[in-house]
Amino acid sequence: MATALKVYGPFEVPCAKNGATKFIDRPHKRLFLEKIATENLSKKQGCYIFALRAGRGFCPWYVGKATKTMHQECLGTYQMHQYNAVIAKSHKGSPVMFFVSPEGTKKKVPKAICAEMEAALIQAALSENPHLRNVQRAKVPAWGIDGVLRGRHGKPTERESAFRKMMGF
Repeated sequence: MATALKVYGPFEVPCAKNGATKFIDRPHKRLFLEKIATENLSKKQGCYIFALRAGRGFCPWYVGKATKTMHQECLGTYQMHQYNAVIAKSHKGSPVMFFVSPEGTKKKVPKAICAEMEAALIQAALSENPHLRNVQRAKVPAWGIDGVLRGRHGKPTERESAFRKMMGF
């Protein structure tokens, strides 16, 4: 039986400002962890994606997996360093986080599924942002299908749209 997962977010990550520089400090980390606790996400396992919201879209910057709990892993010391490196470089946008984890009261995701999901999400994020901060599993396959998977950006042709629909992309 497949593990049913759901997307949660985007949740704005509060940050401090020092002049033009933004950064996430301990009090803002605590506020964010309280927020995900109210959404019943803090004790769940799964993947998380740190992104910047700019204009009408989102740019992914870091993809991680939580095999313990989101509370323990999504804002760990290493992750905070990665996030602060992104927002300190004056990249435009507000920091947000998405989560992919079980729905309802379920909390656990098998470690193998977490690892597989993280690798797939990293590949997808890398095709959107080649400057993704991840270093593990950050290998994008050398092939793509235009208009379907890791191909050129832009409006897909009728053939490509039909193929995408058929394949469930």
